[in-house]
Amino acid sequence: MDGKTVLVAGATGYIGRNIAWALHEGGYRVRALARDPRRLAPVRDACDEVFTGEATRPGTLDGLCDGVDVIVSSIGLRTLRSRPTPEAVDLHANLNVLEQGLRAGVRRFIFVSVLHAVDMMESVPVLRPREEFIQRLKDSGLNWTVLRPTGAFNDMAEIFRFAQRGWGIVFGHGQYRINPVHPADIGQVVVNAITDPSLHNAEFGFGGPDTYTVAGIADLARRVLDRRQRMLHLPYWPVDALAAAVGPFNRNASGFLTFFRRALSRDMVGVPIGQHHLQDYFRALAGDGDTGSF
Repeated sequence: MDGKTVLVAGATGYIGRNIAWALHEGGYRVRALARDPRRLAPVRDACDEVFTGEATRPGTLDGLCDGVDVIVSSIGLRTLRSRPTPEAVDLHANLNVLEQGLRAGVRRFIFVSVLHAVDMMESVPVLRPREEFIQRLKDSGLNWTVLRPTGAFNDMAEIFRFAQRGWGIVFGHGQYRINPVHPADIGQVVVNAITDPSLHNAEFGFGGPDTYTVAGIADLARRVLDRRQRMLHLPYWPVDALAAAVGPFNRNASGFLTFFRRALSRDMVGVPIGQHHLQDYFRALAGDGDTGSF
């Protein structure tokens, strides 16, 4: 790949680790941004360089993008704690990385977001800072790509854990569809996006190769485990009530509960890609629990 260096911001996260591996295996030189380099242990062999800094603190980022050809960011809030805020992470942390890229003359920025976030953000305010960053990225003058995957395989693990206890838990009728995607396949899309002109200055919504209803995922877990299961259909209103109750005290928890509720009450189906199947992921969980660590 002509020695191209790719900065991975968010490399300590579930998706970011897989992006780093995919880039490494694709022949790119990987520079990983990490607040605590010890958190890169699962993916350290894929990282040619480690830049120690905190995306929310611009003073720690000087030189971050020197010599970088492409920036990939999967930075996004992943906590139910009240701090930090979505504005601090999804918007300003990514803007700090973008600013470093502009200073260093980087020409290409790939950002990993969420499928249907634009449609949902009016009812899910926690998504707005991320979408504001995307608009700022589009206005930056850089060559950009916004990738919008559906839910990742690890998001389906809770359904499997309920199945292990003999329960199939779904909200509503359970017939909304989703094609969850393995993060390794997300990583491969990132690699493709670097050189594929159809993904330049474009958004791409995608998911895994297999589409299920939510009830179908619960049934898949039952079949993998080969045990009886009691299906329980829950109403949405307790989630709405809980989100409203915690909102005044914890915007993050309220926001993610609302996102969870909205994502489960619509189809979340993207362009099918990838080689990894949810059935195999569940089989790994049913065996020794090893899902490749990522």
